[in-house]
Amino acid sequence: MIIDFEDLEKRCNKAVESEAYALLTEKVEKAKKIFLLGNGGLHYVASHMATDLSRLVPDKTVYSFDSVGFITSNANDHGYEQLFVRWLDTTALVEDPDDCLVVGLSCSGNSANVINAVHWADDQKFATFMISGQPSEALRDGIDELSCDCQYFHTTEVMMMMLFYEMIHRTGNTCPSIRGEKNRLKDSPLRKAEE
Repeated sequence: MIIDFEDLEKRCNKAVESEAYALLTEKVEKAKKIFLLGNGGLHYVASHMATDLSRLVPDKTVYSFDSVGFITSNANDHGYEQLFVRWLDTTALVEDPDDCLVVGLSCSGNSANVINAVHWADDQKFATFMISGQPSEALRDGIDELSCDCQYFHTTEVMMMMLFYEMIHRTGNTCPSIRGEKNRLKDSPLRKAEE
């Protein structure tokens, strides 16, 4: 390959053996509702992982911010830096903070809208966590962070996706094979209703 993925598998193995990843696993296991926040490519990592974590990890609902209308109207009215705060304020604030986890994703570790939302969630007594491509210079003390220590955006995005898939297995669940998914769902009452 021409592209540099920075020895990704070795990097991921180091991350999942860290104390920070063990702490993230504990927080995910405890939470009933998880909110994932990210910009650009990490927005799509958050969206994809919200889908797979919700369907493969029982008793958890995982959300990402996918409403373009909400994004554009609130960015216009309140500023882009407050975008995720506004979303959490209207969706998560009605939840019991003891049940919720807010996870920020940022390649630089310094995305203002992600940092603001993680700080807001911490102020509301939600569990919080930050996964960053490089160590944050903006995250306040007391908020847990796992830095991927990557040089490139693409490595960070792929690595974060790998870390979330590993999380499915760390919580005692599995990612089915393509053929295995058909067998896994064969007794689903929803599938039988379609027949």
